[in-house]
Amino acid sequence: MKTLYSSAIGCMAVACVAVTGTANATDMDYERAMELAISGVVESWNGYTFVDGYSPASGAAANVLSHDDYLVSGTSGRLSLPLGDSLSIQQDVDLEITGNAYEDETGNNYIYSYQMGTHLSFRDPGMGLIGAFGGWGGGNTDGNGGNNQNPDSVEYYFLGGEVQGYLEDLTLYVQAGYLDGERTNNQNQDDTFRDAAFVRGVARWFMSESSRLELELSYADGDADTEPDSHTVLEWGVRYDTVLAGLPIIGDTPVFVRYRGARFENEDTPGNPNGGGGGEAGQGSTEEYFDHTIMVGTRWSFGGDNMKQFDRVGATLDLPNFGRWVASGENLD
Repeated sequence: MKTLYSSAIGCMAVACVAVTGTANATDMDYERAMELAISGVVESWNGYTFVDGYSPASGAAANVLSHDDYLVSGTSGRLSLPLGDSLSIQQDVDLEITGNAYEDETGNNYIYSYQMGTHLSFRDPGMGLIGAFGGWGGGNTDGNGGNNQNPDSVEYYFLGGEVQGYLEDLTLYVQAGYLDGERTNNQNQDDTFRDAAFVRGVARWFMSESSRLELELSYADGDADTEPDSHTVLEWGVRYDTVLAGLPIIGDTPVFVRYRGARFENEDTPGNPNGGGGGEAGQGSTEEYFDHTIMVGTRWSFGGDNMKQFDRVGATLDLPNFGRWVASGENLD
């Protein structure tokens, strides 16, 4: 009996050692897989925008765009570099171009915005991330009173903080910060959306290793015009990423479809002699417009075996297009 007990105990010990060794190996593989990685992503897309603009105060159309629909395209790139076990820095570059958004008898005028951002963050791939970001950008906003050769241009800068939380197949992402802008080639610089606070929330659901669904909502509140007037931005969006497997010649191809909507509102200060919102001097009034964009694009990335792993260890941070927000102050002037 003692021999039987000894044999049983010995077998259990061997099994425990084997299981422990396997578990340790699995843990080590997981830890290596979840270490911060040198990673990057490039995205390119094309889309279509349609605009609805009006002024409830006067019944007249808001001074938005010369066209209520137009083509739009964009490109972005992000690169993340680890600076140790938990610290990393990420650089963003974004460019968006719209065709025939403004046009008069002289022809088309292409409107564009660009921005560069930097993120510095501490991250535990199994829990979440906390960090700060900042950057600047610029672009053209409109035809400058019909002078197609000299469109109004803007510059802006932004800064803020951000956090992410990782919950199984869900990533929750919150940003908050400050945005300020100005026009650079016109006397009416106060028309630009400026001195604004903003907050943005994003939720990413990783449905499989090769697909994800993303929802986002942003809000910004600042000034425009000379009084100044209260100007707000509400932006929302949904995006679906997947991989088209086995395409001829090009093979597996990551693609995404995205919708972006926004409401831009300018509320004139009572007594504002400029009457920028369509009301008479001394009266408060409101102008607003909506825009909706449908996009289809592709992405190329490195630094992660799948979308979820890339999100937890790679270039996971991004930014809204602040140039659109800044330009909306001029659009509702």
